[in-house]
Amino acid sequence: MNDTPSPWRRGGPRQRQLFGLGLLLWLLLTLLTFRFFSRYMIYVAALYGYNIENVALQFSIYFAIYAALAIAAAAGLGAIPMRVSRENQLRLVFLGGATLSLIVAIYQSRYGVDKLVNYFTVGTLGTFAAMLVVTQRQYRLVEVIAQPPEHVVAEVLAAHAGVPLATTTWDQLKRALEFVLSLLIVVVSLPISVLLSIVVWLQDPGPLLVAKISVMRAGRSFRQLKLRTMVKDAEHSTGPIPAAPSDARVTSLGSLLRRTHIDELPQMINILLGQMSFVGPRPERTVFVHRHLRTIKGYALRHAVRPGLAGMAQVYGDYYSTPSQKLRYDLLYIRRRSFSLDVRLFFAAVGIALFGLQPRRRGTPRRRDDQRHERRRWRRAYWALRGEGAPEDDTEAGD
Repeated sequence: MNDTPSPWRRGGPRQRQLFGLGLLLWLLLTLLTFRFFSRYMIYVAALYGYNIENVALQFSIYFAIYAALAIAAAAGLGAIPMRVSRENQLRLVFLGGATLSLIVAIYQSRYGVDKLVNYFTVGTLGTFAAMLVVTQRQYRLVEVIAQPPEHVVAEVLAAHAGVPLATTTWDQLKRALEFVLSLLIVVVSLPISVLLSIVVWLQDPGPLLVAKISVMRAGRSFRQLKLRTMVKDAEHSTGPIPAAPSDARVTSLGSLLRRTHIDELPQMINILLGQMSFVGPRPERTVFVHRHLRTIKGYALRHAVRPGLAGMAQVYGDYYSTPSQKLRYDLLYIRRRSFSLDVRLFFAAVGIALFGLQPRRRGTPRRRDDQRHERRRWRRAYWALRGEGAPEDDTEAGD
């Protein structure tokens, strides 16, 4: 495991001094810009008759102006030889656009508080849209991690040829209900999704989403979407591995998103497209399924139904349960699936994700795993997934 400290976790006295000077410079430039803007804006407004009556057209033009300015600024900074990293250059451009939109919003607030909110929001979104265009060109917006070879995908699909698929009345009704509910959630959560995207991008400019190639119903592979919680190209050198308890690849914000499971919000798109369900066996990556099909009897049977956001193995097992342990829960769910069971499992999963409310397991006392115990369980999961010992095994064999 790569334990090299992440760049966002480093910071000495010099970095703090530079940050303080940069913040002071930003404040001075903001005040000067506001002064300049408030004095000369009336002459700019006169060029287009002081007002555009069509509000949609007005803010569309405003949005486009910020997007064009941000793209030009990003290109200009990229062409200038400087010791600032490309990520910090993009952050500076976004900060500049957001600051300018705030200045304009404060100026327009004399016409109403709604003007303050609207001008700041549209200007900031215009700048961020431009940053997404630049990000797509340089890094991609969706990072596909550890994509399996085509022959692996084909072999996994072929291994499911004889699996009887679930087609009961409840399965069909469930799909219709989930389409409506997931569409509603996507629309309602759009504001917080945009805000999360901005925060994720600001911490580490690059892809907003990661896509794991996982197996869905009938053995087909699909892109399972999540908000990016790790550094860019986190699995470039390691390949697909389970995240360790203390993983240096996980960003500070990513750790919070993982604990609250907010990073799985983009999977509403997977549910909307019919690739996933709200409740079902948790999706497993194609490269791991390829191995499990050869080592675990009956493993293909778990893909008789669509994989779920919440599953029985997730509720009554845990993250480091072995694939064989999870399979027992998955097959039990498939045999007993119903509306009432789906409701119970979904709300139990919500309780675990948001409040840490673990259900009582018969015969198993409740206890909080210490760090050494969690490490051992991670190594067992690593072996089950990879078929080889975890990197720490040679130094922690005495645990």
